[in-house]
Amino acid sequence: MNYYETMYIINSSLEGDEIQQIKKDVVDYMTSEGADIYSKSDWGRTRLAYDIEKQRYGNYIILRYSSKPELIRTLNEKFGLMDAVLSHLCIVLDKEPERVDEEMKAHEEKEIEKYPTTEKKIGKDVKVEEKADKKKEEVEEKAEEAAEEEAVEEEKVVEKNEKDEKEEVEETVEEKEESA
Repeated sequence: MNYYETMYIINSSLEGDEIQQIKKDVVDYMTSEGADIYSKSDWGRTRLAYDIEKQRYGNYIILRYSSKPELIRTLNEKFGLMDAVLSHLCIVLDKEPERVDEEMKAHEEKEIEKYPTTEKKIGKDVKVEEKADKKKEEVEEKAEEAAEEEAVEEEKVVEKNEKDEKEEVEETVEEKEESA
């Protein structure tokens, strides 16, 4: 028996029940042919790197298992006949894959449900907005400081002008007193 990993992409335009049925059919077929499945991973609906059969999105499924080499040939044929499967790839693993306990997997799925992708994106957007707000506040603070410095300079100029005017007035008054 060899160890294998198979990734296949299901057309994302199918309903959730249809996708679940396809996943179940594939696993049932593999176990009926003597495969021992170590782990199943569903990446969900993900954007494809390039269009496949005019589809931009697909549901990625990854299976790690042990089986006889003959299963790979028949599995490739089966995937080729399934219209719902956009693409697939089977590779040989060098070592035995880790077994994933179904209870642990169920727990992880619950954790994933707590933090759906949209919330992660929203969280990232909020962080970006917070950074932008922080930068905006820094710029406003610098502008306020510059305005305060400018006001201080202006006050100094006004004081100097007043002082100069006062001196001129005093000089004028002294000149008038001297001439009188």
